[in-house]
Parts: sequence; C-alpha cells; structure tokens
Amino acid sequence: MAERTDQTTRTRSRTAEAEHEGGLDGAGADAESGVRERAGTLFSPARFLLALALSAVGLLAGSATIPIAGGLVGVLVGTFVVGLASDRRPLSETGVAGAAVVGVSTLFDYLVWTLVGVGLPIVAVGAAVGLAVGALGGYLGSDLRDGLTREL
Repeated sequence: MAERTDQTTRTRSRTAEAEHEGGLDGAGADAESGVRERAGTLFSPARFLLALALSAVGLLAGSATIPIAGGLVGVLVGTFVVGLASDRRPLSETGVAGAAVVGVSTLFDYLVWTLVGVGLPIVAVGAAVGLAVGALGGYLGSDLRDGLTREL
C-alpha cells in the first residue's frame, strides 16, 4: 500500500512539473495534450454508446416484465453491467445514457401533453430520474467490480 502512495505522489509531482513547464499561458503543446487526456477520461463516447444500448434494452425488458417501475429497474441493471465491465467509474456516461433513455421514454409516454405544452416538466422529471438511476447503476457496478478485484 505504501508503494502505491509513493507512486501516486511521484506521478502527481511529475504532472505538476510538466504543467509548470508548459508556461502560465497554457499555450504549450504539453498543456494541450494534458487537457485532451483529462477530457478523454471524463467522457468516453464508446462507453456512452454501450451504456445507451444497454439502458434501452434494459428499459424495454424491464417495462415488459415488471409492471410499475420496470423501466427504471431495467435502466439500473443495464448501467450496472456497464459499471461492472468498465475499468473506471463510468458515472458521466451512464448518467447521461440513463437520462436520455428515460427522458425519451417519458416524452413518448406523454407526447400529447408535451405537444399541448404542459408535459415538458414531466419529461424533465423523467430525465432527471433517469440521470440519477443511470449514475447509481454505474456506481454500484463499478463498486462491485472494485470490491471483487481489490487485494485483501
């Protein structure tokens, strides 16, 4: 455990040195590549598409089998699988995928109300619930994977 802490400290100090060498204006090539690397770790389009597909399949399967909240349970299971298969916590990808799938599903459920003008808050609540359920599923899946793969 002490080795990991030392390695993390050394890595952080090297990163800080590299950012400092790039200059204060951030116009250095090292600074730009560092920003791109960090942005790439925040949101992965491939992981998002996988989460979107599994969330949609989970929503359809859950809605067909569980009467009341089956769609949400299906999204939770779909994003859980993404979190379980990911090498890092995919909270942003699974949250956005859950929000998109549940939001579109809610939009289709209340399409007439939305066209009249009173259904938009319902769709927004559905998307917010989907965001929370998707992020929760991704978190629980990655937490289980982390617990299963961690050394004792």
